[in-house]
Amino acid sequence: MEENLTNIENICGSIPDNQELIEIGSDPNFIFVNDPNFQTIRLFDIEGNIINVNSWIECANYVNGGWSNTIDNFSGDTFLLALTIGLSFVYFVGKKFISGKT
Repeated sequence: MEENLTNIENICGSIPDNQELIEIGSDPNFIFVNDPNFQTIRLFDIEGNIINVNSWIECANYVNGGWSNTIDNFSGDTFLLALTIGLSFVYFVGKKFISGKT
């Protein structure tokens, strides 16, 4: 985790003074404790999944696992839906405008 410390600090902020840098890995029994002094950060993975982290160590663990605070992939489905809705809107407004002129 220490090799990613610069990236972790860019996303999660500086390591708190009382925070020990531990390697959690994929331990299913580890429970992250909510830190009320930590502002919640939304992270994304390469598939577009979203998680909200509530402590520095939780944020560091996810960033170390490849999560980021930006969406790096392009969602073609969303673009196609927006394009279809936009073109349909233009078509119906244009049709109404043309039929209203005659």
